[in-house]
Amino acid sequence: MKTLAIDTSLAAGSAAALDGDRLATRPLGAAGEHARLVAAALAEAAAELGWRPRDVELVAVVRGPGSFTGLRVGVATAKGLAWATGARLVGVSGVEVVARLAHAAAGWPDAPIHVAYDAGRGEVFATTALPAPTSPSGWTAGPGSLVPLADWVDALAPGALVAGPALALDACGPLLAARPDLQLPPPGARTPTAAAAGAVALLHVAAGSHDDPFTLVPDYMRPSYADERRS
Repeated sequence: MKTLAIDTSLAAGSAAALDGDRLATRPLGAAGEHARLVAAALAEAAAELGWRPRDVELVAVVRGPGSFTGLRVGVATAKGLAWATGARLVGVSGVEVVARLAHAAAGWPDAPIHVAYDAGRGEVFATTALPAPTSPSGWTAGPGSLVPLADWVDALAPGALVAGPALALDACGPLLAARPDLQLPPPGARTPTAAAAGAVALLHVAAGSHDDPFTLVPDYMRPSYADERRS
């Protein structure tokens, strides 16, 4: 199935085209560049596989967690592409993507994986990926909460399986060094990517599930600054 996938949930975004066992990826640069680069990146990735964006059959996008502006760019682009082409649309949880990547790369048992995203202001958005045999991806994301980074690391049980973009924070390094009991995946399996999101979206479509472009919304970590000021 010709698939285009978008991940703008993090500062370093990516776009990908998937078609059978063939894959083409493109970086989207820093967060401020995503809106400017995403259309061209998708077109280039599709062209590498020999087709054009208008030929797409499935559009995948990481719907969150992530930055407010980044998620809006990715989800809006994916919805527009699905509307224009009639392709199916799947909004993928970045937590599910991280869990699949970490589980496979580290050879972990089927057990909860603690996942954290940088939420700014010294906080992380902390959640848990739970094994879910009935989920197309094999995982489901539990409820999340905003907590100080140090408190999150301190509260992890001995031997916990831990992943997520927050592990790359400079402030996280010393905290993790003080917890050698924690199990971490390789660095390349700690964050979502467009290619991995596309693979998860294909699993959802194979199971008969996809999203309505009119109702898909991002999963934000916190309200926008404007909404916070109004509250």
